[in-house]
Amino acid sequence: MKLLDHFHFGGIEVIHTPRHTPGHISLYVKRSKALVAGDALICSGGFLRGPVLQTMLDINTARLSLKKFLSFDIESVICYHGGSCNIQVKKQFQAL
Repeated sequence: MKLLDHFHFGGIEVIHTPRHTPGHISLYVKRSKALVAGDALICSGGFLRGPVLQTMLDINTARLSLKKFLSFDIESVICYHGGSCNIQVKKQFQAL
């Protein structure tokens, strides 16, 4: 069975974003243009950081997961580590 890359649940889109676990997901809430990134990203001082090599099963897969975020209209990101970020999120994604 092939795992879907992303799918919708009543306004919340589930995005498959493997990082340090192969089944990791992130959630995009279209109404508020918010991404619940979980462990896919780290927020530090209001700025986003990408995958940390020491916590990755496969760094290339983790980086490809981040590219998925570019297709969404995201204005704020909630990370498990570091809280939330809403400072030029689109530019930060492009830089990652």
